[in-house]
Amino acid sequence: MTLLRPAVGFVSFARRLAHTILLGGVPIPMEFIDVPLDKMPQFEQLSNELFELEETQLDVFKPSVLSNSRQNSKKAAYGGLIFAQALAATERTVDDSMRPHSTHSYFILNVDTTQPLEYRVRRIRDGRSFCTREVDAVQNGKAAFSMQISFHKPEPQSIIHQSEMPKVPPPENCIGFRKAIPFLKQKIESGELSPTDSVRKRIQGYDSIVYTSDTDLFEMRPTDIEAYYGISKDARPKMCFWMRTRGDLSSQDSKLHRHLIAYNTDSVLVGTAVRPHYAHNFHPSMLFSLDHNIWFHSPDMRADEWLLYETESSIARDARAFITGRLWTRDGTLLLSTAQEAIIRTRQEPSRI
Repeated sequence: MTLLRPAVGFVSFARRLAHTILLGGVPIPMEFIDVPLDKMPQFEQLSNELFELEETQLDVFKPSVLSNSRQNSKKAAYGGLIFAQALAATERTVDDSMRPHSTHSYFILNVDTTQPLEYRVRRIRDGRSFCTREVDAVQNGKAAFSMQISFHKPEPQSIIHQSEMPKVPPPENCIGFRKAIPFLKQKIESGELSPTDSVRKRIQGYDSIVYTSDTDLFEMRPTDIEAYYGISKDARPKMCFWMRTRGDLSSQDSKLHRHLIAYNTDSVLVGTAVRPHYAHNFHPSMLFSLDHNIWFHSPDMRADEWLLYETESSIARDARAFITGRLWTRDGTLLLSTAQEAIIRTRQEPSRI
């Protein structure tokens, strides 16, 4: 299909079509939008393997997988995987009636995917209603990651309230990373889009490697693709993403779904803070998550159903950005909240928006 830049009248008409999206003024054809989940062979087996842990001695666990498509470096493990595996390790040491409700973690050193890693769990306290665990990811004798988790046994309700889910287009009307990137590269090469050098490098570099991989577990669809990719210069550091696994899961194991969702919550927080600055040609010299924290509000969640991840960076200064997130079911139930701080460095003048 040959794509032409539409006339203004067609643009206004196209915006009213249920499944039409405009990217930089160009309508995206249906084959780039309404794409079913991949039928990945052994998808569920791959998902389970990420959290298979061998207990080598009491409360010490060794993962079977450290490397996957989410990392930017072949040797540096994806932080969300380390977080989720550490959570899985601590859950092996508590009664099934206990559910994680609060986690606080720090990324201390890069985890080398070519070297052995072990999760060492410490049982801090076991109470009737709550229990506490600490876990370190240790590599070459050094702690590379540390987390504290609190577990809570379900109790009768007392007070109930929650915020309202933001109003955004449904996932069927949004384009995912895997489909947006080839489309954007095509438009850039043809001259129909002229992004900043920073945006161009991100699309043609990191995003093309990570988000188009056939082994990436999640389908991610920003509700405002122009803002996410820095095509819109008035974008703010507040974004929403629809997410779900790229394959269906037959498992009813709430732990597997929780671990997969925890794995993915780390994926877009730093980007929420930095990507609006790409529209102003900001070039980071370092991006690194310093910590990652999750508060689970509900034990009932499915990773293979559409969930809305709302993220916002309320402040960035002194080379650090603070980002928060909230994850919603499609019907508006708040499942969890996240918070993260990241180090963002540059060799150029600071970017201000």
